[in-house]
Amino acid sequence: MICDQCGERSASVIVKQQQQGQITELHLCHICAAENHSINIAFEQDPLAIHQLLSNWFPTSQASINPVKKEIVTCPSCGFTFPKFLQLGKFGCASCYDEFAPQLNEIFKRFHNGNTEHTGKIPASYGTTLKIKKEIEELRKQMQVSIHGEHFEEAARLRDEVRVLSSKLEGGASSGS
Repeated sequence: MICDQCGERSASVIVKQQQQGQITELHLCHICAAENHSINIAFEQDPLAIHQLLSNWFPTSQASINPVKKEIVTCPSCGFTFPKFLQLGKFGCASCYDEFAPQLNEIFKRFHNGNTEHTGKIPASYGTTLKIKKEIEELRKQMQVSIHGEHFEEAARLRDEVRVLSSKLEGGASSGS
């Protein structure tokens, strides 16, 4: 379908508006859609926008993120500001991520219960097995350090712990099947 506004390019955006009980549909190319300011306003006011869904995690002002720094930082590439990100829920360019990294870390901490990285979740049925495997791996590393340091008694104690955990792992695997 061809763009209703320019009549030259292929339409990739469909705008539906309800006016006086009638729905009008407008097919626009990406360039005409970007130039049409009334469409941008409609997108910003979308009640299901992600930044509105997650607004409880976002601070309401720049000061609540970084109270020491009073000046508003601006992205050198696109001129975007962090308050603008908080308003729209998206950045202007890829450089914004580097420019606003300190403020983003504060938001990530809110998302991930104090952590700045998402490590994922483990299903409960697999969690104990994985925990035991990680313990065994850690004990084997400690055992190697003990051997290299010629602390053989400590290495033997660690080896015995590995055996106990391995038997738990084998016993749990056979009973769980």
